[in-house]
Amino acid sequence: MRVSIYTKIFIVVLLAGMSFYFYRISAKEDRRITAVYVEAWQDYRTMNLTEQGVDIAFIAFAKIKGTDLYFHEDSQTDSQIKENIKQLKRHHPDTKMVLAIGGYGADGFSDASLDGNRYLFTESIVNMVKELELDGVDIDWEYPAFDAWKTQKARPEDTKNFTSLMKELREKLYRLPHKNKKYLLTFASGTQDWYFRNVEVKKVERYVDYINVMTYDLTGKWSDTTGFNANLYVDSQGKSEHSVDGIVSMYLDHGIDSRKLLLGIPAYSYGWKDVKIKKGSPDGLFASGKPIDIDKTDLSYKQIKRSYLNKNGYKRYFDSKAKAAYLYNGDTFISYEDPEAVQEKIRYIKSKNLGGAMLWQYAQDAEDGLVQLLSEHLNE
Repeated sequence: MRVSIYTKIFIVVLLAGMSFYFYRISAKEDRRITAVYVEAWQDYRTMNLTEQGVDIAFIAFAKIKGTDLYFHEDSQTDSQIKENIKQLKRHHPDTKMVLAIGGYGADGFSDASLDGNRYLFTESIVNMVKELELDGVDIDWEYPAFDAWKTQKARPEDTKNFTSLMKELREKLYRLPHKNKKYLLTFASGTQDWYFRNVEVKKVERYVDYINVMTYDLTGKWSDTTGFNANLYVDSQGKSEHSVDGIVSMYLDHGIDSRKLLLGIPAYSYGWKDVKIKKGSPDGLFASGKPIDIDKTDLSYKQIKRSYLNKNGYKRYFDSKAKAAYLYNGDTFISYEDPEAVQEKIRYIKSKNLGGAMLWQYAQDAEDGLVQLLSEHLNE
């Protein structure tokens, strides 16, 4: 049978189109992700997610009551928050909006994930995704089988129940209409070795798209000694107990797929006052001090740029070994994340073939700040 020239042309065009399609799909899958957490009540008109190249916004946080979800106990306020989320979604069509549930100190997971409750719990989650026309679910259970310093209920069965929760959520998300849409499933994860005893991370990995590794809070307001919030490596003095690299290495040592790991980056800082220069610590690092309550004093990166950096006697320092920035004015020490530190983490993400970065949280960032830096350079 002879094939006409028109048929040949059609086949060539078809194959070229298919090749281009699969190239785009492959390129999209290889893209390193810029993700941020966004407070559900933050006015959608104050955000520029799509313009800043944000791939995923985790809408934080829905809370748990029994097996139901809510944002605010007052029904009118709850409805207003939901409408804000819908507007956020409409105004940022190129950013995937993911429902984040829980957060630090949020109770309810342990009961809701029991065998007799889990069906109704997952139904509530999926129903809220459908109601708000969102793109997936992020579970911020901090932490299964651990009472988080007596802030929530926990039981040994949480370990298995968390795995079942993620499995059943994946199955239910798969059953949603998938035309032009892939529903995401993610979870926020811990940073110490006990986390792998409490959570079957390797089993859960198969059900999720990304793991948001909370690689920050390596020291903080609970310590009376200054230090780093999110140092990439151990410092030049060898005094850091933890490092971002140590945490990532732990995940990789457990066989977790590097492309599923999103590196957590803080847009907030920790500070100490009454920090005195001592021998061997002229810049206030690893010195005694009184922790600043960051719930009362704004130490966001936005505020650091506005009121602290190169102002009021503050001098910037950078530990070249730890790849971490800090400020000191002779009395107050601030550990913060800055462009140089983030650039080092971008290089690290590429070298370790990680899936991208996750920033907590969007409102704390400066305009043209850390988010912009991530989105512009992660895929260079």
